[in-house]
Amino acid sequence: MSITNREGANKYYKVVNELIDEYIEKNGIRPSRLKKYLKKGSDKFEKFVNRNGLKDIKGIHKVIEDVIEDICHMEKDGVLTFERYKFFESNDFKVLNIKQCLYKGVGKTDIKSEKIIADIFDANLSDIDIIDSEKHLFKVRHWEKENNVIIYSKDELDIITENIKDYLLNQLLEKEVDVLDIKIKVDDLVDNKKFEDKLNSLLTDDTIINFITKAIGDDFETKQVDGYFLWIK
Repeated sequence: MSITNREGANKYYKVVNELIDEYIEKNGIRPSRLKKYLKKGSDKFEKFVNRNGLKDIKGIHKVIEDVIEDICHMEKDGVLTFERYKFFESNDFKVLNIKQCLYKGVGKTDIKSEKIIADIFDANLSDIDIIDSEKHLFKVRHWEKENNVIIYSKDELDIITENIKDYLLNQLLEKEVDVLDIKIKVDDLVDNKKFEDKLNSLLTDDTIINFITKAIGDDFETKQVDGYFLWIK
């Protein structure tokens, strides 16, 4: 099926707008971060298309990209109702602690992760149990041994990176500077764009891997295979 006329395009723009709104509210993601969480060409973008039964519609990718662009601009340009603005300023849309960085907006694990684990441990899929799909935690039985495994794809690691940036920025902006008994909020002093650019230069894959290792426990060993990152215990 193809989008061939304005009526068809309007229909799918309405459908995608509703789906994106649902995605935003379910995952607690600010509109301005959508292009990071649903990055064009990423596995997560394709999962969004497939999960919502849109994969056979020719031209749907462009519709989704346009809707995401419009919603991002609405927040950045301040074109939101007061109620909507307050909604996005609530704690549901903030990364409030370090652990939350590992789960917010990342989504549940999938069969690809299980197959990667099976290949690494030379095990059958029947030897792998999902302990917590939200936390990407598995248990694998192999050669009379058992291991706990946490696994993320590169796309998922990128989302965790965005969460960490949000967390660090929020932590910084909440602080106050006390100068001669005059309290000044850091939020009034910091250039958010410069701070984010600085974080981009500091948060390499290795830095993020070390961050996750400390968050889940130093007794996990790390491994990288075929674009996937694993923590094995």
